[in-house]
Amino acid sequence: MKAPVLLAWGLTWAGCACLYLSSPHQRWRATPWPARPARAAGAALLLLGLLLFGRGMHATAATFSFVTCVMLTCTLLPYLGVLLSLRRAT
Repeated sequence: MKAPVLLAWGLTWAGCACLYLSSPHQRWRATPWPARPARAAGAALLLLGLLLFGRGMHATAATFSFVTCVMLTCTLLPYLGVLLSLRRAT
């Protein structure tokens, strides 16, 4: 795998994490991150991720890879939060 694609995956994951951690219903932290800065950082990271996906592959493949990565990450983050809260409770 090319380096821009791996970096794009990491930036996309970090962008989704910023958006999740700014949600009032997140379960990773006791209090959510401040909404405006975290959402701005998340949007910037997602944009950088999309641009790096575009550098590493054809535009159509980059778009679909980006969207798939966002969907997977946004689906997994709440479940990881539940797992973390269950581990803290025991």
